[in-house]
Order: sequence, then structure tokens, then C-alpha cells
Amino acid sequence: MSLELPSPSGLDVASSIAWLSGVLAVCCAIGFVARRKSSTFTSWLVGSRNFGPVVTGLALSATWMSGWACLGLMGITYTFGWSGMWLAGVWTLVGIIPCVAVFGLKLRRMFERHRVTTVPQLVGSLYGSKLVGAIASLVYIVLLVVYAVGQYKAAATVWHVVTGSSWELSIMIGALIMIAYMALGGFTGTQWALAVQGVVMAFACYLLAYFSLTLVGGPIAMNEALASQSLSLIAPLRADLASTPKFQFAADPIGLAATLGLFVTMAVGFPHNVARFLGMRELTRRELAIMVLVVFVVSAIPWVNILTGLSARALFGPALLSTSPAGKDAAAPYMSLLAGPAMSGLYVAAVFSASISTLAGMVLVMAGSLTRDVIQVLKPTLSDRALLNIARGLTALFALIPLTWILVRPPDLLAYLMAGAAVGLGCIFFFVLALTLYWRRAHKYGAIACMVYGLVMTVLGGYYVYTANEWGWGYWWWATFIGCAASYVGFSLVGRWLERRRIKVVRC
Repeated sequence: MSLELPSPSGLDVASSIAWLSGVLAVCCAIGFVARRKSSTFTSWLVGSRNFGPVVTGLALSATWMSGWACLGLMGITYTFGWSGMWLAGVWTLVGIIPCVAVFGLKLRRMFERHRVTTVPQLVGSLYGSKLVGAIASLVYIVLLVVYAVGQYKAAATVWHVVTGSSWELSIMIGALIMIAYMALGGFTGTQWALAVQGVVMAFACYLLAYFSLTLVGGPIAMNEALASQSLSLIAPLRADLASTPKFQFAADPIGLAATLGLFVTMAVGFPHNVARFLGMRELTRRELAIMVLVVFVVSAIPWVNILTGLSARALFGPALLSTSPAGKDAAAPYMSLLAGPAMSGLYVAAVFSASISTLAGMVLVMAGSLTRDVIQVLKPTLSDRALLNIARGLTALFALIPLTWILVRPPDLLAYLMAGAAVGLGCIFFFVLALTLYWRRAHKYGAIACMVYGLVMTVLGGYYVYTANEWGWGYWWWATFIGCAASYVGFSLVGRWLERRRIKVVRC
């Protein structure tokens, strides 16, 4: 028999306020301490570039996890059962570990070799084109704003469920503190704050998974409870979902393969991930191994979070499928309430940490790249102080745009919204940034064509997959990925051919 949904107590509210206040206070203090190291525009963008493997690994994991990993993916496995794990993060290490072990040092050296301070600026430098850098900056901003909405939704959900109070005030306070430590501390303050948030996030998620499995009676009891509700909940793929195109990720091998591709590409496609290497010092092999270990431990939390979502379905049954406004995304917050006030408060702090860490990384990228790669290009005479003030002002703007969106129209299921933006970012910049590090025939025409195609397909998928429900989710990802590859390679070869023709004409 399914349990009734628990109600928050006064102790839950007090614990949540205490834990969240503590984490936000530490992050804000870090921003004030780091402000002296962020007195120029360049130092605000990249800090002193001397971060070691532990802080870099924690910060990278914090931006990688996000509200999707610490709350949204539990909603996916709660809704679909075991078949939801493919989109819920079972592939997480398949994407992030290569990003660290293969691309990390190379990206760091590229940042230094090209003497650049933003990810779009690196993209532009790789192609020798400021236009490519400016387009990359705008594409990043458009897709990151969409992804940022999910971070606020995650924080809003956990606050509302665990405390029973309105979430608007808590979200606005969190946003203001995030703006403060970013505007004051820049990259240095943000990197340290991300590291702290990564520790809180990992500790809470592992602990909640342990409590969840204990409450349900262990893995065997959990699966028995799921099977008693429906055998489809314990199936690795659900053929009954094949008639609903947007659920293809849980329905067939094409959708399953697309989820693998999604996690591989978005690890190096996310600029807030790649930007963590900006402030990293040159590492030895031993230090690189330490960073990989840190990332492995922290970034493996989706594996245990999957179990938390499944435990919630085993205990509560389908009750959350018809509740609002939190809905299915409330699975993990309700489990934290069952575990007691200490756990519920810690979990609130963890989700805020995951959400704000990813949001901070994205906002820093958006503010810095728009200032450096667009405004400074259009107005090169601006002083360093003017650029610094513009960037600081833009941090507030880019933090408030998604906040306004979530206040007006919050998305239904968190993972849907965020996966849509991740498709575009991953498919585009896997080629435009990551592959370019190894393929010498890349050309700016290919980069531009890939970015345009990927952005168009992301917008179309947002409508035809999630709104009209006409395109299969897996087919959409594959069409976007293959199309980005074809446009990137095809237009690069055309660009190289035209260059050779021009050289021959000049010589003649």
C-alpha cells in the first residue's frame, strides 16, 4: 500500500532555513574575500589561473550536476521507473570523465596559447574569426538562458515541498546572493563557491539515497513494490511508451543510444563546464589523476539519485503524477521529509547548491562573453573599468531573466526543459569546440553552419518534440547531431577549397 505524502513540520522549516542560510552565507563571504583578486576585467574573468585539481574537480562537478541531477532526474525515474535512468544520468560519467581526462589539460593549454579569457573567445580564436566568436557567444546565451530556468525551478520545488511555504522569496534571496558573489568575486569567488557547493551536494545526495533505500527496505523490496504497481516500472525499456514520441528516450534502442550521445556531447559542449579549466594551473599526471578521482566521486551521484527516485515511486505510488505545482519533481523532497528534519534541511541546501552553482557558472559565461566577445569587439575603446562594470551589471541581468520566466510560467517536468537546451549545446559545440582541437581542416564556414543548424533544430525540437509531440526524442537528437556533423564537415571543406582557389588566383 502506498504511503501518504508527508507534510513539512516546523523542524523541517527551521532546518531548511539554517542549512540554506549557512551555505549562502559562506558563498557570499567567499565573494567578498575574492573581490581583491577581481579588480580588473581580466582577473574578474579568469582569476589568477592557479587553481589545483581538488578545487577544479569540485567546481566542475558542481556545474555539471545542476538541478537536473539533484532533483529533476529523480522525477524522471519516479515517472518512468527503471527505463527513465537513461535520461536520468546513468551515462553521466561516460561524458564528464573524458571531458576531464582527455580534453581538460588540452583546453587549458589552448586558453593559455591563444591568450583568451572566455569560451566563445577561444572558439573565435581557433577559427581566426571574431565573427565566429560573437556568434558562439550569442548561441551560448540563448541556450543557457533556457537551461538556467531549470535551475530556479529545482530550487523552487524543493523549498516549496520541504517547507510548505511560498518559494518566491527564497529563490530571490538565493539569486541576489549569487549575483553578489559573482559580481564581487568574479571567477575566483565563483570557483571557490562552486567547490563548497559541490561538497554539500555530494554529501546530501549520497546520504538521501541511503535513507531512501533504508525506508523502502532495500533494493529487492524496492523492485518488488515497483513490480506490484506495474511490471513496466522494472523494465529497462518500455514498449508501451513507443506511441508517445517525446518519451522515446525510455522506449526503444534509438532513444537509449541518443541519451548516451547526449551525455557525451554536452560534457564538452557546456561552456560553464569548459570554463572551469580557465583558472586551472598546469597539472602533473598525479594531479590529473586526483582531479579525475574527485570528479568521479562527486559526479557519480546521479547513480544513487536514480535509486532515490525509484524508492519514492515504490513508497508513494503514482500519487505525484497528478499533484501540482511541484508534481513529479517533488519525489526526492518528499523522501527527504520522511528521513527527518536534519536530512530535509541538508537536502534543501544541496539542491540550492546544485542549482545556484550551475546557474552561477552559466551567468558568468554569459556576462563575460557578451562583454568580451560582443561589446568590446563593437566598442574597442572602452576602458578596463567600464568593461568590468558592464560585466558585473550583466551578471544581474542574466540572473534575473530566467528568474522572471520561472515566476511567470514554470516548466512542467524539469528534465524535459533542460534536456532540450542540452541537445543544442552538446551537438553544436562538440564539433565547433572539441573536435576542432584535433581536426586541422576545420573552417569558420563549417563552425557558422553548424551553429546555425544546431540552433534551428533545437528550437524546432522544442516545439515538435515537447509541445506538438510529433517528433521522437531520439530521432530529434540524432537528426541534430548528424546534421551538425554534416554541416560542420561539409562547409569546412568548402571553405578550405575556396581558400585554395583564392590563393591560386592571387598567385596567377
